Amino acid sequence: MTVAEYIVDELIKYDVMDAFGVPGGVILRILYAMQLRIPEMTPHLNYHEQMAGFAACGYAQAGNRLGVAYATRGPGITNMITCMAEAYQESLPVLFMTAYHNVNKNEARFEYSQEVDLTESVSKFTKYAARIASMEELPSILQQACSSALTGRKGPVFLDFYAALLGKNITPILKRKLLTQQCMNINFGESENIVKYIQKKVRDAKRPVILIGDGVRQVKNNTLFKNLISLIGVPVLSSRAAQDLCNQSELYFGYIGSHGTRYSNFIMSKSDLIIALGNRLAFPLGSESFLQIANHADIIRLDIDKKEFTRKIPNTVNFCIDLNSFVSYCATVQIALERKEAWIEVCNELKSRLEDCDITMPVKKLIQYLQKEKAGRTYVCDVGNNEFWFARAFEKVRKSGVLLYSKSYGTLGAALGRAIGAYYASKKEVVCIMGDQGFQYNIQELQYIGYWKIPVKIIVLNNACSEMILDHERILFGDVFLHVTEKTGYGTPDFKSIAQAYNIPYIKELDTENELPAAPFIYECYYHREKGLVPYLPKGNVCQNMAPIIDQKLYCYLQNL
Repeated sequence: MTVAEYIVDELIKYDVMDAFGVPGGVILRILYAMQLRIPEMTPHLNYHEQMAGFAACGYAQAGNRLGVAYATRGPGITNMITCMAEAYQESLPVLFMTAYHNVNKNEARFEYSQEVDLTESVSKFTKYAARIASMEELPSILQQACSSALTGRKGPVFLDFYAALLGKNITPILKRKLLTQQCMNINFGESENIVKYIQKKVRDAKRPVILIGDGVRQVKNNTLFKNLISLIGVPVLSSRAAQDLCNQSELYFGYIGSHGTRYSNFIMSKSDLIIALGNRLAFPLGSESFLQIANHADIIRLDIDKKEFTRKIPNTVNFCIDLNSFVSYCATVQIALERKEAWIEVCNELKSRLEDCDITMPVKKLIQYLQKEKAGRTYVCDVGNNEFWFARAFEKVRKSGVLLYSKSYGTLGAALGRAIGAYYASKKEVVCIMGDQGFQYNIQELQYIGYWKIPVKIIVLNNACSEMILDHERILFGDVFLHVTEKTGYGTPDFKSIAQAYNIPYIKELDTENELPAAPFIYECYYHREKGLVPYLPKGNVCQNMAPIIDQKLYCYLQNL
């Protein structure tokens, strides 16, 4: 067995079935070793290294397992640096791989073309980064990298192999040095104490809520999590990134935030106890809008990353625990609590009064699409106004399925690659929602989708402008715009011609009488430019007083509920 074959063999043991990249001389042995292991592991050719990196991110995000991306040295792997930073901020377990030739150390700027040592550069936004220079260190470093990616708060790792090693045979003695992956131990004692504390606080509270975040995706058994929500029996709110996790529950009341649903922010403002599960509570600590909530509500925060607790939020009790462990423990005990029926009635009235607010034209078009789509799809959103409009439509329709965002890092144009990776992780149809600008960032990946006919449905929300940036320019410079409209330097191509060039069916208008056509296809959803993204929270307003401002009589009534 060669070193390259050994690397592939070990990745298969970590349940890696697909890897994404662009070939290059130094990495070819690993690529060919993957090819020999089809169907256990399949390499996929993307058309830009950045998209290969994002495909691995989508694979990790949708499959909740290790993603793998490979690239050649130099410009190949530097094209993936943005993907590494994305995976780090989004807590995605992805192994990024390359190889190098030069082992000489001298004072020259470089000795071989395309050689650059990235380990120190990427160490600030990876969980582990290393060069592997000898066969003796290979097993332990490979195991350390994969284990680091998958344990604790998950995240990316980076390995740079000495290319000359990849074709050599690895000895059985070295192979046996590889440590087995450690199993997670459930800390029942700690979980028991947390459950008792939560039970007491919920009983004493009048208006408790559970606030879930994207960290809940680490819970392997979503059914157990939904059962826990039902047993606690209090209203549930979420971050926008977690709105798909329990949106079928009668206790779910939408997503909060500066562009959240109005009734969700109202409910949050009225709560006296917030149980935050895998939610970073990422509002600025000086925020006049959200800090007032922390000042009058007790907060219980469960998070796997103790570094998150360095942000000192008032009235907060922090528990550092793996949510998967915690939910598994809760399934073994009876924790049912008396439902706060009067509080739930208030939440239902807030929702009924406000649920039809902020249904703008692009939201209406997306609602129409979602009503035609089948249950259980995977939805991948790009960055920009399109993601906020889709979130609002998704909340209105309450479709079952998985909804994936680029959250903290917010990489424009990443969705097409993530959709490819998400398909291979789930083997389910994927709906990819993009704006006209983000779609053009990595449009070359249509070649992959068209060539392999993978079932990715692409919705391009086209208003022929860069509207999110236009909104910022309007705030800063009035009606003096730059590079955001056709008259100021921004443009869009004929997307129908592009679809035809890549041999992908194109849709201009939805057929209201018949089912959606088979994937793949591109649906260009054209609409006229809006007057800005709504709703939004003006700086300094309390979180429930969102713009456009609602009728003041109604606002006062809702405030007094």
